[in-house]
Amino acid sequence: MHKFEFTPDDLFINRLKTYAEYNVFIYQSKMSINRGVQPNGSGGLVVYDINANRSGTDKVYPFVESGSTKPIFKRQVYQPLLKSFSSEYQFIGQYWSQISGASKVAAYGDGIIDVGGTLSYTSSYGSESPIKRNLTNTITQTEASYFNLTASGIQTTRLAIPRTMNITASALQNVARKYTTLSNHFIFVSSSIRSRDLVYDSNNINFITIPSMYYGSTIKKGSVELNYYITGSKIATCADTNHNGTLIGTAGSTSGSVVGLVLYDEGIIMLTSSNPIAPSDNNGIIYDGVSALTSSWLYYGTTLNDGTGSSNTLASASYDLNFKGTNYVNSLTMFAHAKKGHLNHSNNPTYRDLSVQKINTTGSGLTFVEGTTALANVVSASYVSASFEKTTYISKVNIYDEDGNLIAITSMAKPIKKTLTDEFTFKMKLDL
Repeated sequence: MHKFEFTPDDLFINRLKTYAEYNVFIYQSKMSINRGVQPNGSGGLVVYDINANRSGTDKVYPFVESGSTKPIFKRQVYQPLLKSFSSEYQFIGQYWSQISGASKVAAYGDGIIDVGGTLSYTSSYGSESPIKRNLTNTITQTEASYFNLTASGIQTTRLAIPRTMNITASALQNVARKYTTLSNHFIFVSSSIRSRDLVYDSNNINFITIPSMYYGSTIKKGSVELNYYITGSKIATCADTNHNGTLIGTAGSTSGSVVGLVLYDEGIIMLTSSNPIAPSDNNGIIYDGVSALTSSWLYYGTTLNDGTGSSNTLASASYDLNFKGTNYVNSLTMFAHAKKGHLNHSNNPTYRDLSVQKINTTGSGLTFVEGTTALANVVSASYVSASFEKTTYISKVNIYDEDGNLIAITSMAKPIKKTLTDEFTFKMKLDL
């Protein structure tokens, strides 16, 4: 078998920049991607294909088992936020005693099954990765959970916040600073440059979070567009028309004004405008499940995995989200050369003329020695007479690593005829 080594001029690594385009239609807690039918749940890109055709107990699930032979598992600290303990050693001992029985373990949540006396903590794999919506507001206190050793259970307490704030916007303000070179609208806290305040003001903010598996490296600038529909009619549109992350109203009552922001690398859309998007109250849709509200960008995407279920009061509202992701695909281009005078011999049996096979025997016939055969003359036929010429047909090119391991095979759509005077270069491309 002939082996040739690639030279530096035979290998090229290229990076292809692609833009995956998505259209997400949202209606009554369901989302449809590119007008396709989603298999399960609320919709979204399928993550775990292993459970795509499984149901019930046949699904693959993660689990961890605990038993008397595994005391290390029992010593695991549940949560670092504790109400009272004197030392780490004492806490672990107390914790172990609290969960030594099955009745105690049952206090740590669902998904625990008893199989042959062995306690198993089970979880599940989600089938889809949906886009989510979260309407946030300013708060003055928050909750924290901890394991109370005295009460032998998980308890919650409320912690006061020194200043009223939107904790989600507060967590994102450092991330948003890198976008201030594009627009000063990404300055979240009130300053001499931007008077409005997204962290400490009492205004609500509507967050649309897009998982990275949709957009890859980043969302393409200028590709984001949001459409708002009431009873099937488009009443408002906003888009990243300036390619700087600011969502500008292009249709409806908010036309010409900034209604939100796009954090490209994080896949986060912030809708900050509470102004009505249409002159009327839009049939008084009950977005919060309590009272009729005037439609605004704060209610865009309602029921999109935000805990709000479908209802008759929300049946008239639907939403449309368009964006493009940015993906980089690396590819390796390889050139394999079949030069003149090379690759014109084969160990394939068809390379020899087996119509007349010579067999040699010695002695009394107990010893067999294979005889020689002539090479097949493929340039002659019943109606064509030509002189003999060594000819091969190249059907495959194998790629080996430096240790001689076969790592790739390139098959020709049609075998390539090669004579002593022919010279070919095969171009192969491998996506990485």
